Amino acid sequence: MNYNANIIGRNVGKFRYQNGWTQEKLAAKMQLLGCHITRQIIANIETRRSSVSDKRIEYFAEVFGLEVGDLFPKKRHFSGRMVGLEA
Repeated sequence: MNYNANIIGRNVGKFRYQNGWTQEKLAAKMQLLGCHITRQIIANIETRRSSVSDKRIEYFAEVFGLEVGDLFPKKRHFSGRMVGLEA
């Protein structure tokens, strides 16, 4: 399992929780936008067991009312040094 293939999963869970939505409710909202996704897929994304396609990232941003960049962590560790992600 490659956890590096998904860096937005924790933020998906955070924004879902902040909105008071279950994983099922989030899946339903995304399905209404035209995204094929299930509660189980969302669970796997949030726990970083699954990677996230660029198209699904766009759907997550839309359903949460965010910019795509807001889903990504502000800073990541690479090679032992902090690197900021620029928008």
